[in-house]
Amino acid sequence: MDISPWRDASRPLTIFGIPALLLTLYFAWFRWPTLLTLTLCTALILFFKVLSIFGYTLTILTQRLLHLMRGNPVLGRPWWYRKFFE
Repeated sequence: MDISPWRDASRPLTIFGIPALLLTLYFAWFRWPTLLTLTLCTALILFFKVLSIFGYTLTILTQRLLHLMRGNPVLGRPWWYRKFFE
């Protein structure tokens, strides 16, 4: 089955394989221009780049965090029905 080109319409913007959202961390370096800040921004971007190589992008990590915060799905049945009939 061919993938429709319309499904690729909302791909995240990447620059050299790094999400553009993470490149905004360098704005922190422009605010406080020290070598330590530049190193921290670059290390954080490289950390997320390595994670994305293994398949854990920033979007996937956010979705997993939201899933953990929501918990298990709650059934729409009363407690007595779940207790006696399921």
